[in-house]
Amino acid sequence: MLLVKDKLTSNDKSPFDIGDQVSFMLEKKKFQGIIEKGYNNSYMIGFQTTDPALEDKYHGKIVINNKNITMVKEGPHNSKGKNKDSEATEDEEK
Repeated sequence: MLLVKDKLTSNDKSPFDIGDQVSFMLEKKKFQGIIEKGYNNSYMIGFQTTDPALEDKYHGKIVINNKNITMVKEGPHNSKGKNKDSEATEDEEK
């Protein structure tokens, strides 16, 4: 029996997308940031802090597993199909 491996990554199945505002824990403190880039099962999140030690250590960006972030506010979704639909419509019109 041949098993077909699911080709969707964890991020393809997640409710998060680039531009979403999310919250996460970092060094026992809660932060909010914007998802800037997606990886196989994690996201790069840009955030701001007033703590100079955290700023020096992380430089305003951190990669967090998608299981450890929570949605605060959905952003304009560009990478999960909205552009693909509009591109398909434009191709059909040509």
